[in-house]
Amino acid sequence: MGIVIVSTYPDKKSISKISNTVVNKRLAACVNYTKINSVYTWKGKTENTEELLALFKTTAKAKKLLKEEIEKTHPYQVPEIVELEMNSVNMSYQNWLLDSTRNGKSKKRNNSTKR
Repeated sequence: MGIVIVSTYPDKKSISKISNTVVNKRLAACVNYTKINSVYTWKGKTENTEELLALFKTTAKAKKLLKEEIEKTHPYQVPEIVELEMNSVNMSYQNWLLDSTRNGKSKKRNNSTKR
């Protein structure tokens, strides 16, 4: 089963580093990230901050090690690590996800447009 781990990061340097690490270690097949604006309370104060939202695509088999890597390397004192199950995934993407998080040679994902 596919899993998405959600987390937020303070800057591009920190998310880029963990993204490359977990993909190279085959703990995640893919990491998507984008800028967001967050409003939250921290130590009794309301914060309005720009962050980067990260979506780590992984498998049930690799999720434990992925979460451990995120927690170990995360720059926040209290990192967000939220697990979401992919309940409905097209077969070709699911196969790529499984292959990309195993010790075998991963298949290149084809993002070209069909004509």
